[in-house]
Amino acid sequence: MTKESNKNLPAYLEKMNAEILELNFKTESLRMSFNPDEFFCHSDGTILQGGFVTTMLDASMAFLVMQLLDFKKVPLSIDINVNFLSSGGPKFTIAEAKVIKIGKSIAFSSAELFQDDVLIATASSSIKLKDFISKNWLNNTIGKNIKIIK
Repeated sequence: MTKESNKNLPAYLEKMNAEILELNFKTESLRMSFNPDEFFCHSDGTILQGGFVTTMLDASMAFLVMQLLDFKKVPLSIDINVNFLSSGGPKFTIAEAKVIKIGKSIAFSSAELFQDDVLIATASSSIKLKDFISKNWLNNTIGKNIKIIK
């Protein structure tokens, strides 16, 4: 994501320097990067707080579902199950999300979060699909440099 501020992007994603790196329609998957700083950590700014780990996983799954549905639906988490496998720190982070199934009103997805190629957390989510209004939101905000594979 560019350094210039974007009023349409939530402040937490802007502060984490969130960016969608790759969207693959063939595999229904998405790669997204974050660069959280000490603001998102506890223990003297050394360990990522679990809620922010969950946010990164949730955001990657949500952006994938929105794009696959051509922004006709907005994803609302019904539940999200997160497994914290290793502590993360204030550094470059990659989320890899994939769709398990998309139905008419419910979708299922999963995601993994990595730092330095170490898996630090996984998630799975059930997602309620509601009507959405802004088709180009992703490309105009967090996906400006996205690589799309069809």
